[in-house]
Amino acid sequence: MTSIPSIRPENLLPILIMLILWVGFSWIGLPEETAFVLVVVIAESYAVWRNLPTAAAGLKRVRADSAMMLFWPVVAMVVLAAVQLVLANALFTQRVLSAGCAFVLVIMVLGILREQDVMDRVTHDQGTLGQTYQRVSLLRINAIAAAAVIAVNEALIANGSLSVWITVMPLFALVLHGFYWFMVLLVMPPEDERARS
Repeated sequence: MTSIPSIRPENLLPILIMLILWVGFSWIGLPEETAFVLVVVIAESYAVWRNLPTAAAGLKRVRADSAMMLFWPVVAMVVLAAVQLVLANALFTQRVLSAGCAFVLVIMVLGILREQDVMDRVTHDQGTLGQTYQRVSLLRINAIAAAAVIAVNEALIANGSLSVWITVMPLFALVLHGFYWFMVLLVMPPEDERARS
């Protein structure tokens, strides 16, 4: 448990933004459903924009025209945020989270189906100078995490209380962080095996 890395401040910020804005909007008397949509959309927007530089840097290593590859996903996220704000429907905003996680889950499952072929191309059993490479795949862990978010989100939607959702979901994010890294550490090869490879 002590090997689980702590949550970085930039990952905690969306959670704090949600809670602070929720309390602030409630204090000024904003309707609950409108406040909920505003809070979630602002937190979503921060999370997306914060990850754009990392995504751009990763794409630049693969392709030179990385800016164009990010253009349409960014446009899609802006349109989605605008639709949520225009509709101001809490249920729609909650379902957006489930839909996003379902998309990730489908991608992970498709990846698992082709995992062996990809791993055979990327790594080999025997490396240079007789080194052995231990294959570690996080697709199953990512799929479990996405499924867990969908399950918790749908359970909170069934509960029907936006106050409960806005309180439980940030706490669940903290629990999910610990669970995710615990699972990652379980599938990582032991230190002695990594030292030999």
